[in-house]
This record gives sequence, C-alpha cells and structure tokens, in this order.
Amino acid sequence: MKDLVSVVVPVYNVEKYLGECIDSVLAQTYENWEMILVDDGSTDGSGAICDAYAAQDPRIQVLHRENGGLSEARNTGLAHSSGEYIYFLDSDDRIISEALAELVGRIEEENADIVYFDAVSFLDGSDTSEMEQRYIRRNAYPTDDGHTVLGRLQDNREYHSAVPLLFMRRSFLSEKHLTFSPGILYEDMLFTYQMYCRAERAAYLNKALYHRRYRSNSIMTSAKTRKNFESACEVYRKVREFSEDEGIMQNPISKKYISRCAFNGLNLYRQISRRERKECRDAYKALEEDILKYDAFHNKALYMRCYGTAPWFVYKVWEKLFARNKR
Repeated sequence: MKDLVSVVVPVYNVEKYLGECIDSVLAQTYENWEMILVDDGSTDGSGAICDAYAAQDPRIQVLHRENGGLSEARNTGLAHSSGEYIYFLDSDDRIISEALAELVGRIEEENADIVYFDAVSFLDGSDTSEMEQRYIRRNAYPTDDGHTVLGRLQDNREYHSAVPLLFMRRSFLSEKHLTFSPGILYEDMLFTYQMYCRAERAAYLNKALYHRRYRSNSIMTSAKTRKNFESACEVYRKVREFSEDEGIMQNPISKKYISRCAFNGLNLYRQISRRERKECRDAYKALEEDILKYDAFHNKALYMRCYGTAPWFVYKVWEKLFARNKR
C-alpha cells in the first residue's frame, strides 16, 4: 500500500469555487489520500457542500468549527490528519490530476523533508487558458538543506512563500514543531521561512502542479487595513526572533529574508487609510526603531527607507544607475 497523503483544505465562504477544488483532489491518479475539509464558520453554503462530498466518498472528512482564521483552520486539519505526507490546498484553487503522484514520487526519490514546486495563476472570471507564469521558476535547484535553498531562491528572485506550493513529510513537521501562528495575516511568510530554515533536505519539482485563482475580494487583492499592517509587523518580529533563537540572524540569507519582512511592514503602512496611519503611527515608529536597532540588517535600501521615502527613493535611483553598472 502506498503512503497516505493528507490533503488539508481550510474552507470559508467559497461556495462558488469549492466544488472545483474538491473535484481536483477526487481526480488524482494517486488514490491513497484523505481530504480534511475544515469549515471555518462559513456563513454561505460551503459547509453543506463539504458534507455532501463527504457523504459520497469515505476518504473525505469534514470538521465544522467557529471562525478562527486560516492559521487555526490549517492547524485543526493538521491535528486531525493521519497521512505520512501533508499538503495544504486553498479552497478556491485546484491541482492537476497528477499532482499527488508526482509529489510523492519526488519526496521519496530525494528522501526530502519538503518538496517545493511551481504554479500558474489566473484571474477569476477570465479565460483560464491564459495562465500567468509568475510562479514558474526559470532556474534549476539541486536538493540541499532548506536554508541554502532559501538563499538561492532569494538570489534568483524566485522565492514564493505560498504554503500550497509545498509538500511536506509529517514526521518533519512533528519533529520540528511546525504549526501556523494564529490570528495574523501573512502567516505563510513566517511558516515557510521556518520550514526552509529547519529542513535538512528540500527538493524541487520543476512542474506547475497548482492553478492559483486571483479573486477581487481575496486577502491579496482587497484594500489594505490596519490588520494588514499589524500582521506584517508581527510576522517581522516573529521572523527576527526565530532567527535569533536559531542562531542564524547574522547569516546573509536570513538577513535578506528579515529585510523582506521589514519592507512588507513599512510598505503596508503607506497603503492603509490616512485615519489608520494616524492610529498606527506609534507602531510604525516602533517598527522603524527595531529595524535600526539591528542596523537594518546591513540592507542599505532598508536603512534609507527608515529615514523616509525620499531618501529611500534617491538611494534606489542611485543603485539602479550606478551601483549595478559596476557589477
């Protein structure tokens, strides 16, 4: 018997797309899987759709819970899963029919803790034959320890924090005590970083197994609020603290990633409303002070950004016109 794969699907008000997502798992050529649908307090017909599918296939479990957010839904599904391998699938997206077979084959072939892979994306309501290639990596990546792989991905600007682009060994998650931090947005930035840093073997599968849908009302495309900014600050803090605890904060790979999280917080502050910027002013200054406390992680652009948008802009222009020409 082939190893069991647990597909964890957090569900919240996605009745329009949920059937397509579940059907993509039912269509898998790899048949030894269980699907755990975590209904996170949906107020539309999503919960009923979950129950209807579970009644048709014994491999499908449904967990109904009060709304607690994506992280807690994923943690709930993980706690109730029993597979040798874990895969988190977003409920408005889908995977190709060979996905699980390809992933199991790759993780076993490389004896890896995690496998990362590619995706194509499309705008909801558009012709899905016109897929965007932004999640297709152009470089080859040999299997190596996760922290080294993270560095290569960052250097090539091909790092993606999306958890649905990762396939994981359960024993690795258990041994490294990896779960999702509840109550925040951008939880993937934290979880994926921790995963790469702790993985002894991270393997790449150069195939677009995932079809990612962009919706006008999704977290990624909707207007930014105070919650976005505060979550970004929390992710930055947790990434920095994790790096300190692991003894890797002075490593250039980690400093580059911490800088990425810091920029995310600074940029989001500029995207929220004027009223919320006023309310978050102290938190923004605290973020700047914390960044400067660590010498902006030796990132000149980040250092200049902490002293205002104008100095940062001048630096970026100088870097583009002069610094890069000297390389």
